[in-house]
Amino acid sequence: MNKSIIFILIILTFGCGTKNINQNRIYIQDDKRYGELENGTPENDTLIELKNKKGTIIGIGKMAVSENNVSDLKFNLWKEYDSNGILTAEGNYKISSFIDCGMGGGFRAFYYYRIGKWKYFKKNGELDFVLDFVPKEHFVDTRCEGGDKMIFGIVDTIPLEYWDIVTANKIYELQKISFSNSYAITTMIPLNGKIYFETENDF
Repeated sequence: MNKSIIFILIILTFGCGTKNINQNRIYIQDDKRYGELENGTPENDTLIELKNKKGTIIGIGKMAVSENNVSDLKFNLWKEYDSNGILTAEGNYKISSFIDCGMGGGFRAFYYYRIGKWKYFKKNGELDFVLDFVPKEHFVDTRCEGGDKMIFGIVDTIPLEYWDIVTANKIYELQKISFSNSYAITTMIPLNGKIYFETENDF
């Protein structure tokens, strides 16, 4: 009798375990869209100059490439300029992703974030301040049940020498990351361990 009970328990345990494993195996679309992604760096990339509508350069750096199409994903060293072509900041980005869900099932949503030391400059070209962006895990709401986790760069501390010029509001603004296309600008905002999205039309 005891042997029969043990045998049934073994079958139930392994049977349920196999079922759960099969349920967790889902096909993820676009998994290798930019080739192998190693330490935030894609396999396929190109060096690019970003220009505004007036033709002024507002950024120089590398972007990920998918099937000969340049994405909006920045990585490695970037130099960023204002609308008049004056250098405002330079630092590094990394690319990462999280899982979202759509009509075709789960897919990998890629994004980029700031990491490490970023230098910010005054209008006259002098260094204004330096901030260290630390990668931290954040929760993100998705169309998949339970959402997902993503890595995002945030400023943990403000160096003492910059306390008089770097405010909490400035940190809040500098931590944001914005993506733009022909129709809209989407901004990712880290707040209290969670990522929020804001979208506005770009007509």
